[in-house]
Amino acid sequence: MSELLVCIYEAQNILAECPVWNEAEQALYWVDITGKLLQRYDINTKGYDKWDLPDEFGSYAFRQNGKGLIAGTRNGFCLFDLASGNIEQLEQPEADLPQNRMNDGKCDPVGRFWCGSIHEVSNPSHRQPLASVYRVGTDLKHDKMRGEVKTSNGFAWSPDGKTMYFTDTPTLRILAFDYDLLDGTVANERVFAALPDNDGRPDGACVDVEGCLWSAHFAGSKVTRYSPDGKILQVIDLPVSQVTSCAFGGENMSTLFITTAREDMTEEDIRREPLAGGIFAIETDTTGVPVSGFAG
Repeated sequence: MSELLVCIYEAQNILAECPVWNEAEQALYWVDITGKLLQRYDINTKGYDKWDLPDEFGSYAFRQNGKGLIAGTRNGFCLFDLASGNIEQLEQPEADLPQNRMNDGKCDPVGRFWCGSIHEVSNPSHRQPLASVYRVGTDLKHDKMRGEVKTSNGFAWSPDGKTMYFTDTPTLRILAFDYDLLDGTVANERVFAALPDNDGRPDGACVDVEGCLWSAHFAGSKVTRYSPDGKILQVIDLPVSQVTSCAFGGENMSTLFITTAREDMTEEDIRREPLAGGIFAIETDTTGVPVSGFAG
């Protein structure tokens, strides 16, 4: 594959996350969670747009009905209208946990929004298993699907929808589950891949048409491509350490877009990594699986 990794936008985001490709617009969307921004980059015109957000959006998905987004935020779940800026607050499942907020999330192949929370404290090593994973249905109601999580990340589904991936980042393990598309439930939890202590922490992820999982390494300066049985096939090295997530897009769905961060970095750190918080792209020899919008 091409080794030409480029920084397509020097966003200087504190915590860029949740890259989402909008096929109709030929544009990449992402958030800066800490900066409370939703951002858009048109790959053809190189135009950049941003929306100030009323809350910290950890993740989001476009609604299939065209009426904006569903998002997981500091205050639970909401609907957000990009045109008007209006926000409709939905349920807040962790109102009794003030140190928690919603973090990574993605829709399953039939349009349910899966989103997990994070126990957010200043020192990540002090995070406790007080977060959970939720599934929001088309009726806009949520179900708690898993508890005892510290940091929810890495939601992705295999091309046939029969395997779901998820990671609780501090565990350094990417998990796989059997997934029932009919009722949206998981079973047969197992370890898909385990990272050594010196390889960063598994963060956001996406899947290609060959069933391979691409996983970002926060504090690891890379993205790894795993075969469907968990073997490392390829590593993409980045010139920044805080690699947060990745998503396929582009005209042929063969471009891998990668978000990064500069969270808690010092001025000296940023001098060493001036592109930290930027958005990167690389052409691959495969194509990504399109991610469904929210069906609610």
